[in-house]
Amino acid sequence: MNLAAPAAILLFAMMGQYEAPGVASTAPNPDYPLHVRVLMNQRSHNRFGYHGFGRADLLGPTIRGMDYTFDCERGFMHNEHADEFYQARWKKPDQKMEILVQKVGSDHVEKCTLEVTLKDGPYGRYRNQPAGAPPPPPQ
Repeated sequence: MNLAAPAAILLFAMMGQYEAPGVASTAPNPDYPLHVRVLMNQRSHNRFGYHGFGRADLLGPTIRGMDYTFDCERGFMHNEHADEFYQARWKKPDQKMEILVQKVGSDHVEKCTLEVTLKDGPYGRYRNQPAGAPPPPPQ
């Protein structure tokens, strides 16, 4: 029995389910007051959705790095420019947050939950913060 043909058909069917990763939603949403700058994102796809991990910075008066994992319907890209960020809100403070992900070329916005571990300082470098400097004290 030749299994190559059914395997090829299955492979092409699975490839058809792949969708391009989403980007940060651009429409301001007051229900998502946090800003997350995604610096590194690795993702994979299977029939259940997208799964991945990465590093990001939670922006604000005190910038904190965070490691995260996710399982979502759509994957998402890292932020290319320093002024880009994902809008977010806590689902479980300091442990689980939800970000808004927008399909490229569409106004359709989806939600993706991140499991997070916060760090003491940021992963990225920001203006007015010398390299290696500790983060500003909490306010």
